[in-house]
Amino acid sequence: MQYRALWAAAVSGLAIHFLGLGWDVYRHSSDSTLAQRENVLSLANPSHLMIVVGMAVVAASLLGMAALWMQERRFGGAGVPGSLARSLALPVIALAAAGSIWLASTAEDSGHDHDAMVAEHPQDNHDSSLVVANGSGTSQEHPHATTNGATVAAEDAMGEGNAHTHGTEVAASAEQLLAAGTFANDVKLKTAQYADVRDALAAGYIQITQDLPGIAAHFIRPQFQRDGHELDADNPEVLLYSKRLDGNWRLVGAMFLAESVSDTPPSHFGALDVWHRHENLCFTAGATVRTTANAAECRGGLFVPKTAYQMHVWVEPGGTGVFAHDYAPIAPGAFPGATRPAVEDLRVQSR
Repeated sequence: MQYRALWAAAVSGLAIHFLGLGWDVYRHSSDSTLAQRENVLSLANPSHLMIVVGMAVVAASLLGMAALWMQERRFGGAGVPGSLARSLALPVIALAAAGSIWLASTAEDSGHDHDAMVAEHPQDNHDSSLVVANGSGTSQEHPHATTNGATVAAEDAMGEGNAHTHGTEVAASAEQLLAAGTFANDVKLKTAQYADVRDALAAGYIQITQDLPGIAAHFIRPQFQRDGHELDADNPEVLLYSKRLDGNWRLVGAMFLAESVSDTPPSHFGALDVWHRHENLCFTAGATVRTTANAAECRGGLFVPKTAYQMHVWVEPGGTGVFAHDYAPIAPGAFPGATRPAVEDLRVQSR
């Protein structure tokens, strides 16, 4: 009868143990960072406590059965040595088992050096212009950093954090993403009417730069520069053409200008719209532009000490980003750039 009761207790302890294991597996599957925030065996963890209690019940039951067996078989003999062996054997085993459980509950997981992992989490310096120019940030394996410059202490929200691979983050809202995509699509659709450079020239666009590698030749329509509209897909201030794609004048994009010259760029789509400006430009006859140190070096040309902020929108595929500064397929391109302004080039072709 005593053996049956002890066997029943052992089975019950085993059931408690397995329930605790199942609960612990569920908790870890629900929280991937849990392993980094707890010891190997933590009695403050209810699932770990069930595991320990279950095994303790099993161990006590087995020790009880061992004690009955030793008494029945007169383990160690009938004399004083036998009695001493029977009285000490089981307590020694019980103490050893309890000690092993205590050691496990106080030991930390050596695979997770918390201080070292925190030290490996320096603050990231994300360059938003690079992100947008590339379309998506270059994936890199490093600890997760916040986009607003917060220190690594912010990682406490998910423990000390975990080294992982991810793309560079851009602080853009869903509304900004939608607006940027809609604008880029509108530009592509509405500039299609100028696919032939002759149509742009007929509409009043004037070439002001040569066919530059990466950024093409710039054709400006002056009346759109200060018309009170910024990022107007219907009336882009500048159209971008290049012969570097296939040897023919090809519309590759548009460029939009800020309404005024300022030290602060506009922002319509947050970190997504990448603006740039130039300083000390010298525009000369023959639709060429170069950089000079000062106005005195720009003899016979138009010297612009500082341009308004401007943004490219590429309408041809294959670039590194729709708002990137350069269009990679023409940097330098499969074909040489134009050697003459478009007007002269077309005149020669018509002959």
